Amino acid sequence: MTDTVLDVRNLQIQFISDRRTTTAVDGISFQLQRGETLGIVGESGSGKSVTSLALMGLLPLPGRVVAGEIWFTPSASDAPQNLIALPEAERRLYRGGRIATVFQDPMCSLNPVYTIGFQLTEAIRQHQQASPADARRKAILALQEVRVLPSDELLRAEQVADTAAAGQPELDDRDLSQAVNERKRAILKRYPHELSGGQQQRVMIAMAIACNPTLLIADEPTTALDVTVQAAILALLRELARARQMSLIFITHDLGVIAEIADRIAVMYRGQIVECGDRTQIFHQPQHPYTKGLLACRPRLDQELTRLPTIDDFMTVASNGTGELALGEKEPQSLELTVHPAPPAPTTSEPLLAVHDLRVGFPVSGFFGRTKRYFMAVNGVSFQVYPGETLGLVGESGCGKSTLARALLCLQPSLHGEIVFDGQDLRRLSTRQLRRWRRQMQIVFQNPYNSLDPRQSVGRAIAEPLAIHRTLKSERQRRERVDYLLNRVGVDPNAYKRFPHEFSGGQRQRICIARALALNPRFIICDESVSALDVSVQAQVLNLLKELQAEFQLTYIFISHDLSVVKFMSDRIMVMNAGNIEEIGLASEIYTNPQTEYTRQLIASIPAAELQAV
Repeated sequence: MTDTVLDVRNLQIQFISDRRTTTAVDGISFQLQRGETLGIVGESGSGKSVTSLALMGLLPLPGRVVAGEIWFTPSASDAPQNLIALPEAERRLYRGGRIATVFQDPMCSLNPVYTIGFQLTEAIRQHQQASPADARRKAILALQEVRVLPSDELLRAEQVADTAAAGQPELDDRDLSQAVNERKRAILKRYPHELSGGQQQRVMIAMAIACNPTLLIADEPTTALDVTVQAAILALLRELARARQMSLIFITHDLGVIAEIADRIAVMYRGQIVECGDRTQIFHQPQHPYTKGLLACRPRLDQELTRLPTIDDFMTVASNGTGELALGEKEPQSLELTVHPAPPAPTTSEPLLAVHDLRVGFPVSGFFGRTKRYFMAVNGVSFQVYPGETLGLVGESGCGKSTLARALLCLQPSLHGEIVFDGQDLRRLSTRQLRRWRRQMQIVFQNPYNSLDPRQSVGRAIAEPLAIHRTLKSERQRRERVDYLLNRVGVDPNAYKRFPHEFSGGQRQRICIARALALNPRFIICDESVSALDVSVQAQVLNLLKELQAEFQLTYIFISHDLSVVKFMSDRIMVMNAGNIEEIGLASEIYTNPQTEYTRQLIASIPAAELQAV
C-alpha cells in the first residue's frame, strides 16, 4: 500500500522533425501524494503543458517520450503501473477515467454542436458503462457539485417562490418534483455558447470529476477568466480536491494563483524543474534566481514602483561550453529598484479627451426583424482624460470596457453623447474628416496574433499606416521609420521581412505597439494588451509602455480586468460595471479606500499573494 499517486522519474520529451530535434522536457522527476495539490509554474515554452499531455498520453506528433517513467497508482490497494509501458488500449482505460484534465479554454474543449448534457453523459457512459438514465443522473449530480445547477433543495425552494410570485396555486409534491426535473433537463439541453466563460469552465470540471478520478490535471484553467470568476473556480477546485481526496496538478504561469491552491510548487524553466518545495518555502525563501524573478515581476497592490523588475534583473543565461544553457544569478546590487510615490493626477484645466453622457447599444430584434429595443453596453458614461496621464479602466468581462474603447475611436457607432478630442466632437465629423483625426488616436488590442495579418511581414504591417496617411512619401523614408520603431520597442530591425508566426507573443505585442506609434499619435488605448502574456513578458511590455509615454508624451487609456496591473500603470482609475461607471479616483485611493461594494469585491478577489509582501 502506498500514498504516492504519481511518481515521475527522469521524464524526457522531444519533438523530432527532419530539420532538428527540440527537447521540450529535459529529465524532470517529481512525486504527488494522495489528496495533495502540486502547482507547476513557469512561462510559456517551459514544458508545463507538454508534461501534462505526456501524463495523459496525449502528446501531439512529432512529440514523443524518449526516456523516463510515469508510475501511477489509482488506489492505495492497487499496484503501481508505468503508464508509458502500457499499450494504447490499456492507457485509454486510465485517460478520462482515473486521470482527468481541465484545459485552459473551455470553448475550444467543448464541442459547440452538442449540448452539454450529451457531452457529459458521453464521458460517463464511456468510462463507467452506465445506462443512459444513470448517466443523466450522474451528469446532473456533477453539475450540482460544481454549482452550474442548484441542489435539489434550492431548486424546490426556487420553484415554490416562482409559483407564489406568479400568483399561481401552490404545487403538490408530484407537480413540484416534475417542475424540478424539468429544470434539470433544461440545463442539459443547453449548448456551450449559451453559458458564460465561468460556467463553461465549471462544465469542463464537472465532466472531469464525473468519473471520480484519482488525479485531476488543471492546465491554466483560470487564465482567460476575470479575477472574480477566477477566485470562484479556485475555491471550487480546492473544495472538490478536499471532499474527494483527489490529487490535483495545477499548471499556470502565475505564482499569485498558485499561492491560492497549491501545497507544493515546482518551478519549470526551459524544460527543467529548477526549484521544488512547499508553498511557504517558495514564496518566502526562494532559492533559484528564476523563481525570484517570477515573484518580483508581478505588480502588487501594496507597492508603488516606477518600473517592474524582470527576469533579466535576476539571472543571466549563457552557454556553458557544451552547447547547453547555464543559468547564473546576478549580483545583488543589480536588483535594487527605486520606489517612488504614485504621481498625482494631471491638473491641466483642458482635458485632451472629454466624454459626456455616452451611450452605446446593440439592437435586439423583435417580430419581422424589427428593432424591439437596445441592449445598453455603455449606459451614459462621462469622464475626462488629461494630456500625459494614464486613465486605467477596470472591470469584469461584459462590463462594457472594450465597447467603450471602440466607441471612443468611432469604430463602434454610439447612440447618444459627445466624444470631444482636443476640442472637436468626433461624433459630428464625416468619415473623411474623422480619418485625419484618427492619426492622433490609436489602439493596441489584446491578442497580437489576431491584430497582425499573418500574410504580411511585420515591417509592411508597421509601414502600412504611413502609406495610407501619406506621412512619408518615399519607401526609403518609411523603411527608416519602421527600423527606428522596431529598435525602439526592442525588436531587431533585421526582422523587417519576417512574419508574425515567427515571433513570440511578447514580441508580437511589441510589434503592435510599434505600429500604433508609427503616426506619432497623442492618444493610445491599450485594450487588455498584456492579459495574454506571461508575467515576465508582461512586466517587460508594461515597462516599455511607461518609457514610451515619457519619450513621446503619450496619453493612455489602459484597459484590463486585472486591478494590480491597472494600478501600476495608471494615475487615475475608472471602475466599470454593467455599462456604468462605479467610481473614478486616484489609483492609490481606489485600492486603499474603495467607495463601492463592486470595487471592494474586485479587490477581495485578487490572489492574496499579490496583496502582501512576499
